[in-house]
Amino acid sequence: MTAIGTTALLASHPAGAGDRLKDDFTFTYQIEVAGADTTDMATDKQLRDSGMKMIPAQPSAKSRDPLKQDASQERKTAAPEKTPADSPKVAPAASEATQNAPANAAQEARPEPESAKKTATAKPETLKTESGKDLLFRPYLRIDTGYTMTNDPDGTGANGQHRVSGTRNTELISLGLGAKVDDQMRAEGMITYRSPMEIDGTNGAGNAIAGEVDSISAMFNLYYDFEQLHQWLGGDTFTPYVGAGVGLSMLDTSFLTTAGGNTEYGAKVYNLTYAAMGGVSARVSEAVSIDVGYRFINLGQYEQDGTFTTGPAGTATKYDDLFAHEFRAGLRFQF
Repeated sequence: MTAIGTTALLASHPAGAGDRLKDDFTFTYQIEVAGADTTDMATDKQLRDSGMKMIPAQPSAKSRDPLKQDASQERKTAAPEKTPADSPKVAPAASEATQNAPANAAQEARPEPESAKKTATAKPETLKTESGKDLLFRPYLRIDTGYTMTNDPDGTGANGQHRVSGTRNTELISLGLGAKVDDQMRAEGMITYRSPMEIDGTNGAGNAIAGEVDSISAMFNLYYDFEQLHQWLGGDTFTPYVGAGVGLSMLDTSFLTTAGGNTEYGAKVYNLTYAAMGGVSARVSEAVSIDVGYRFINLGQYEQDGTFTTGPAGTATKYDDLFAHEFRAGLRFQF
C-alpha cells in the first residue's frame, strides 16, 4: 500500500483574536488525505488531540474506532486476491520440502505394511539347482535294469483248452528320456526290453508244449514327485513318487513245439499297454540320482501263427493277457 500522508493547514492567530473568531463565527477545516481511502480516515478525537500537527492515516486509527471496523472488514473481503505474479517468489524445492515436511515425517514414522513388503520382495518362484540352473524342462536320461515276474495266462489251441499253462519270469532293461514339466511333475518316454520268457505246459490232448515269447514295450509315463515330504524326511535327498503310463507292446513268439513232433510257427502281436508305477529316488549329486521302483504292467495277449511244420494250417494257439510285476533299479542323469 502506498504510504499516505495527511496535511492540515491552519491559520495562526493571537490568543485574543482566537477568542473573537470563536465568538463571531465557526471556523471549519478539512483534512485531505492524498491517495487514501475515505473509509480509512483518522478519528475526530485524534484530530482534536493533534492540534496543528500532521496526522498520518494509520490502520491503528480505524482499529480504535468501532464504527470503522465493519467498513474495514468489507474492504478486506472485497480486496482482489493476489496473483501468482504479485506473490513473493519462493524457491520451489525449499517450498515443496517445507510444505511436505509434516507428510514426509508421517510417512517415515508410519510402519510399512506387510503386504507392501511382500510385494517389494516377491520374486517368481522357480526351481533352481545349487549351481543356479533351472530344474524345469531340464531333460534327464535314465537306465534301469530289473526283474519281471509274470502271471500264467491260460492258453487254447487245436486240442482245446490247455490243461497246464505257464510263462516263466525274466530280466529286463529300460532306457528312458524325460524332463520336469512342473514343480512336482515329470514326463518321460521309456523303452523296455525283456529277455525271452519260456512258455511251457500241457495242451488239451495232454501233450507237453514248450516255446518262448519276447517282449518290447514303448511307454509314455507321467510321474508325481512327493517333494512336500522333504520336510518330514529331513532333507531333499529322498523323493518318493507315483506314476502311470500308456503305450504299445510287441509280443513275439517263437516256435511252439508239441511232444510228438508237431511244431507251430510263431507270430508278432501289438497290444495297447498300460502301467502303474511307484518308487523313490535318491539324489547322489546335482546331476545323478538313484531310482528304485515297482511297475505293474499289462502287456496284452500273445499267440502262435496257426501253421505247423508237419501239416496244414489249423487253429492258432492263443494266450490271455500277460501281466507282469516289475522291480527296477537304475540311474538318472540330469543334463
